[in-house]
Amino acid sequence: MLERLFILCFATIAMIGVWQLWRYYQAKQLVRLAKVAVPATLSSRLAPGPTVLYFTGPHCAQCRLQQSPILNQLVNAVKINLQTVDAVQEGEVASFYGVMTVPTTILLDSTHTPKAINHGLAPLHQLRQQVAELLEVV
Repeated sequence: MLERLFILCFATIAMIGVWQLWRYYQAKQLVRLAKVAVPATLSSRLAPGPTVLYFTGPHCAQCRLQQSPILNQLVNAVKINLQTVDAVQEGEVASFYGVMTVPTTILLDSTHTPKAINHGLAPLHQLRQQVAELLEVV
């Protein structure tokens, strides 16, 4: 019984450690991206003002069936630009932002500096909160 408790505690501590490392990686990635200019292939397409970069792919069912409708609801509810990027066709842009999976959403402020990155499906309530925080700063 004591061994099982020890294993459970160890697994919990390990998961917390992995989660903390992931958060640290994301924070470092945002700091790194804030210091460099947006790739030229993308900057010409970005509208002025806060923007959501939406990385998707042609074979991503989760993108079409879940993330796209969520982003459409967000754009209709909040004044924010949406720029869709095909992570396969524009691999250099995806690599620049560290996109490892689709869907990925990146929130850019009015100077097009990344402020939040969501790897995987981002729920509407999370995106609304991130946009609210972004618009408070603007």
